[in-house]
Amino acid sequence: MSTILQGFTWSQVWWVMGPEIVLIGGGFVLMLLDALLPPGVKRATLANGLGVIALAWAGVLVFRRFGHTAALGPGSYVLDDYALVFKLLFIGITFLILLLSVDEHGQIDVARGEYTYLLLFATVGAMVMASSVDLVTLFVGLEILSVSSYILVGVRKTSKSAEGAMKYLVLGAIATACVLFGMSYIYGVTGTTNLAEAGYALYLAWDSYRAIVVIGMLLMLAGFSVKISVVPFHMWAPDVYEGAPMPITAFLAAASKAAGFAMLIRVFLYGFASHFPEWGGLWIGIAAVTMVVGNLLAIVQRNVKRMLAYSSIGQAGYLLVPFAALTGAYHGGNLLQGLSALYFYLAAYALMTAGAFAVLTVVAHHARSEDVDAFTGLFRRSPLLAGAMTVFLTAMAGMPLTSGFTGKFFIALGAINTGYYWLAGLMFLTSVMAFAYYFGLIRRMYLQEPYGPPELWGTPATVALVVAIALVGTIGLGVAPGVMMHSLPSLNWFGQ
Repeated sequence: MSTILQGFTWSQVWWVMGPEIVLIGGGFVLMLLDALLPPGVKRATLANGLGVIALAWAGVLVFRRFGHTAALGPGSYVLDDYALVFKLLFIGITFLILLLSVDEHGQIDVARGEYTYLLLFATVGAMVMASSVDLVTLFVGLEILSVSSYILVGVRKTSKSAEGAMKYLVLGAIATACVLFGMSYIYGVTGTTNLAEAGYALYLAWDSYRAIVVIGMLLMLAGFSVKISVVPFHMWAPDVYEGAPMPITAFLAAASKAAGFAMLIRVFLYGFASHFPEWGGLWIGIAAVTMVVGNLLAIVQRNVKRMLAYSSIGQAGYLLVPFAALTGAYHGGNLLQGLSALYFYLAAYALMTAGAFAVLTVVAHHARSEDVDAFTGLFRRSPLLAGAMTVFLTAMAGMPLTSGFTGKFFIALGAINTGYYWLAGLMFLTSVMAFAYYFGLIRRMYLQEPYGPPELWGTPATVALVVAIALVGTIGLGVAPGVMMHSLPSLNWFGQ
């Protein structure tokens, strides 16, 4: 069902933006509670519970809208299955992050009132990015996500947290300036901020204004590349990941990266598709270099957070492969396969990442360290945590029967189908490189004796729930990928 909602009545806005309205309303309610509740009340714990309720409500609204297509006004903000699958992913990730934020005493580990509502606002920003087909609304969503993330990184007021937040703020501001400057070039050539209209105008103006258009697109791509941390715009990620609280690191690695790819698809595949194949060499180069550099630098890391940060950079390279493959044969069938493979791997990566950081949260709490030595003898302290971490690490590396292997297989298959055999081979090679540092950590867990008394380590119930959900998803999508891959191609992705 497809409709264009020219007016802005409450019912029309609610139908298109209902999930966002719920989360925004929930965030403002939490702000008022944080300001008005008496000192004895555990504001953060109460806010966390209300945040989970708001996310559940928003998730139900997203489910109810599948199969429907609508747009507000001239089409600057749309409701389609493409936006809905990403919104579902963002809500799911934030739900896991809020569960991960509760410590063993049932209290919020990051005990600040603004923590939960900033997470809700960041999620809204990501959802706006997925639904925007206008450069202005896209920029608004990007800024909501970015500003909320800057604050969340520095919420703990430690020296590392402050350093990470400052680096993230400065580089993020530069990236934002690049995006806005690039958008101004596109607007100057096309006279519109609507992506569909701008794409058609660029097709007509390409020969006359090619240099200006290329500069504008390159500026936008540079800014977007900072957000998804691909080489050479990746240097902020290790310091920010190390300094941020553990749940926020997981949020940046999963939700923020997924939002960046949702934005890339909207702009370059939906809006500027007419000349997308001409950018083949650039996409291929970025994907290849990112895969190699991310995995190479991860090998030498001693801090597990930094290791996972460089691993995240390498994963961004894998996620760029569908973009590169589409430049070789850009048509409906390959586009559908590429979008399905990319979303499948994003969902798998989010589960793997949430699970790995959940285990790291427990280990860092007991060992008072995020170094690789903290995992020494983990199997003797907590066999279940060691087993779960083994699954998550091998899935990231691409071990068969895990979602990581299945996702990489679908992406590599798309590259092979479009003739990029060497790119699929590079994916295999860099996955082998990843086994070096992942299995180094696994070896420590099983083959070395723990330091100090080998007492058993407990796991908070909510963190154990996150580990269980991530474990079931990681194995389930690896063993039975058809559950998702059969439904994704049947979606009405862009309402067409």
